[in-house]
Amino acid sequence: MTSNGKLRIALDCRNLVVQQGIGTSTLALANALSSSDSADQEYTFVVPEELQEWLRPYISGPCRLVCFPPSGLSRLKKSLRAIAPLHSAWIWMRSGMLPIPVSSGYIESQGFDLVHFPTPTACLTHLPSIYQPWDLQHLHYPQFFSKTEFALRERLYRAFCAEATFVCVQTEWSRQDIIEKYGMSPDKVVVIPWGSAFDAYASPSRQTIQDTVGKYRLPRQFFFYPAVTWPHKNHENIIRALQFLKKEQGRTPDVYFTGASTKFRAKLDEIGRELGVSEQLHYLGFVTPEELQSVFASATAMIFPSKFEGFGLPILEAFHARLPVLSSNATVLPEVAQAGAAYFDPDSPTELAALMVRALDDPDFREFLIQKGSEVLARFSMRDTAAKFQALYARTVGRPSPEPARPSQSTQASVQAHRHCSQ
Repeated sequence: MTSNGKLRIALDCRNLVVQQGIGTSTLALANALSSSDSADQEYTFVVPEELQEWLRPYISGPCRLVCFPPSGLSRLKKSLRAIAPLHSAWIWMRSGMLPIPVSSGYIESQGFDLVHFPTPTACLTHLPSIYQPWDLQHLHYPQFFSKTEFALRERLYRAFCAEATFVCVQTEWSRQDIIEKYGMSPDKVVVIPWGSAFDAYASPSRQTIQDTVGKYRLPRQFFFYPAVTWPHKNHENIIRALQFLKKEQGRTPDVYFTGASTKFRAKLDEIGRELGVSEQLHYLGFVTPEELQSVFASATAMIFPSKFEGFGLPILEAFHARLPVLSSNATVLPEVAQAGAAYFDPDSPTELAALMVRALDDPDFREFLIQKGSEVLARFSMRDTAAKFQALYARTVGRPSPEPARPSQSTQASVQAHRHCSQ
């Protein structure tokens, strides 16, 4: 606690991966906390050196950014990730041979009152803590993980959940899942939904959208799916839906994907070739926030076929962009998208194909989904997310809840100015 009595919160982002949804979510939280008036709380985002410039434009007001110098062990892990066989060996070692990670002592030495781990990778600490596992996908789809990856996840997640003062998830579905699977007290598991991460970004200009359309040669009509090519993201169902449309109706719509490619991408390419739809599949990789918003603004509809999610942030991003959403009905997605999406079975290419045709041909259907999506989006807000975390921070150390966070006009203007200058 500071000399002025403010509660000091460390957000440990040392294991954050920018190219994943958790990275985007953390950026959105940093922006929301920076734009809030908090008379009795201060927030320090602890990041590795390589993430400083990425997060810096979204840090201001009661937030600050601290770089944590990499240890020899973290440098070793980073090197091993680049060499697949050695990375696999590292995972195997950690899955059973190495102890649960314990804090190096840095967070404790800086006088913080509590630590918030916004990523599933955390460490044991004697400070009060909030842990976000996001989801327990490995227990539902163990076939998507190697035995060592499964063992490592299970070992760490259980340890961090047991150690934390509170475990935070983003949906009631996930809350019930973690209570059931880990036998946790319902009072210990709290739900804090996210808002749209696009709230943190300046809207792209018309010229930026035109430039993005030209750069990636986006057609007049196309479908879009922003997701890393992990098996559970279920790109395969889209590919099989395309094959069905081509074979049964002679239709060949294009689908554009953003997000990093994993080793599973090779399998998707093979399926696309075998089904004769490779020319309709376009993998753009990791794009800038401006380009991402421009693709959202230009697409006919977003397809979200995932088999498992902890939240499904792209759904709110699509609502924000006024883009119709065709969503899987799996796990948390109906809880998040509510009446704002048209749903299909994630294992049914024909159900998806039927919705794709309707989205292509029926403007009234698209407009209906856009309107419903806007109504649902109004129930989610990063301002509310920040306020709920502020209340949870106070609760974690036994303090009364602060007043709900309100955006400071001067701070918000400063943040927006900084953001425009950094682009």
